[in-house]
Amino acid sequence: MERLVYDDDTAFTLADDAATVSRIVRTTTVDKLRAVKFDQWTALEVLGHVADMADVFAERVRRIVREQKPALASVDQDAVHAQRRNNERDPMEFAKRIQAAHGEMVRLLTDKANRARTGVHADWGEVDAAHVAAYQARHAHEHVTDVAKRFPPSN
Repeated sequence: MERLVYDDDTAFTLADDAATVSRIVRTTTVDKLRAVKFDQWTALEVLGHVADMADVFAERVRRIVREQKPALASVDQDAVHAQRRNNERDPMEFAKRIQAAHGEMVRLLTDKANRARTGVHADWGEVDAAHVAAYQARHAHEHVTDVAKRFPPSN
């Protein structure tokens, strides 16, 4: 597995994407977010997925920073999707959760020593906090970019 790097660009990507989601949910009706599809998921479900995974990855980074080589379980995103029923939820909730989770990762990894701390992922093996946060940044950015293209800012 390619080890990802966490740097200032990664931190700004996490912050920027959280801000983009906030803009989207403030300026788009929930009905429109439910109507636009990305393959099998609605835009609202995609944003919910980003929030769900942001929570997971922020918890992983927290545990790596606070614990000695914690075991990090895999997450079945399809099971989480089915359980969370994100298409029925409030989009502002997602924006707030993403903002909090991404902000927490940025805050924890401001201390460069925390970036090198490691945990053991069930599928990936030993990984450092930098990789975990960078993975979430890349993953979230792909989804947020796709959604943002369909809901551009209005002037």
